[in-house]
Amino acid sequence: MAGKGYLLLLSILLAGCSHIRQRSSILSLDRTYIIRKNQPVYSTNASNQLQTKQLTANVPGVLYERNDTLFVEFSGSKLPPADGRKNTLDRSDSSTVFFTYPDNSSKSAFERITPWFTYQFTSFDIDLFTIPFKYRFSQQSVPGQLVTNTNLGIYFGVRHDIGQYRKTYFHNYRRTELRSFSFGGGGFLSFNPTVLNDFYTNGKITYEYEALGYNYGLAGIVGYKALTVGLALGFENLADRNNLIWIYRQKPWLGLTVGLNLN
Repeated sequence: MAGKGYLLLLSILLAGCSHIRQRSSILSLDRTYIIRKNQPVYSTNASNQLQTKQLTANVPGVLYERNDTLFVEFSGSKLPPADGRKNTLDRSDSSTVFFTYPDNSSKSAFERITPWFTYQFTSFDIDLFTIPFKYRFSQQSVPGQLVTNTNLGIYFGVRHDIGQYRKTYFHNYRRTELRSFSFGGGGFLSFNPTVLNDFYTNGKITYEYEALGYNYGLAGIVGYKALTVGLALGFENLADRNNLIWIYRQKPWLGLTVGLNLN
């Protein structure tokens, strides 16, 4: 039953991940990000001539997509001081709206893929996760155990995302590609059923039943788009009167997490 429950939870997570990935193809980037340095951005002057600028530092900028073009606007106070060079982006460009790739529609190339444009941001993160494998360390006369019972939890912490954007042109077809890698750390709270009997209480009860266990601890995660995996260090208690005689009460365990980013 525990195995079936775990498979059900995993299928829910994957289905939710698929839904978010479908939503990401619609693409809404209307917010401020940190734009990575050493990337070109483009604008046109009054004569409609293409100008190219190079970022020399990581700079905050607002990204938004309009008419199949990704635009970026920078805050003047965050840009480097003017250096007099025409090919670098500085405070003299604060009123300019840039775009992230040039319009080569007049070229005869049948297929064209723009370079990846990279941005990043740090945010508070909330994940729904399950722990497919949890290892309880040896306690008293009981050896270490690999636990695979059904469980569900909430992770909350700081997450740093590195996103990339590009366009693919093929004949009259256009496609937006968006990918995101992330890592972070924080705390979690989870719940799971736990078998309790005389074996796990040193003979202090003579019956067996499934108790409700609640866990808390710390976790580190890495992610791709909405899906995350991580390593958790947790502590477990029972939500009933037999918690005081349970041999695993407040004892540490290690677990592998699989989660879905909710925000």
